Amino acid sequence: MIDYFKESQKYKPEEINILLIGEAPPPSGNRYFYKVPDNYRVSKTIEKDTSLPATIFNHFFKRRPNDSNEYENFLGKLKSQGVFLIDMYNEPIKIRDKNKRGGINKNNLEKIFSDENISNLKNKIDSLISDKTTIIFLLARNYRKEYIDKLKIAFPDAE
Repeated sequence: MIDYFKESQKYKPEEINILLIGEAPPPSGNRYFYKVPDNYRVSKTIEKDTSLPATIFNHFFKRRPNDSNEYENFLGKLKSQGVFLIDMYNEPIKIRDKNKRGGINKNNLEKIFSDENISNLKNKIDSLISDKTTIIFLLARNYRKEYIDKLKIAFPDAE
């Protein structure tokens, strides 16, 4: 199992300009945004690649890395730009689930949006940001309005 915190700290900027917030670490326990894949290579077109690394790298660099060395280089560039990614939920949890109605595991989503977890997330964010930090939530498009509204109340300045 990956030590998510340890892996992310290698790329944590001293000052965070943009704080990206994803759902949770991948449920498999063997992949993570900050864990450079041993044999990384692009296998899908950008239009079909909905992975978090593809989304982030393409946004900031207008392309995805070609190999593991470039992947690591891109992580370093994000760090130097003050871009950092954290998760709403600290433990690996499966949210997207093709076997569930609507493609979302509602029970796991409820854990992420529990009052206790939102409170913990607020504390975590407050310990990382400055007044100049932009906060961006990276959420699936098919989230229900109630979850989005909960985030807007808890984090009114976030995008």
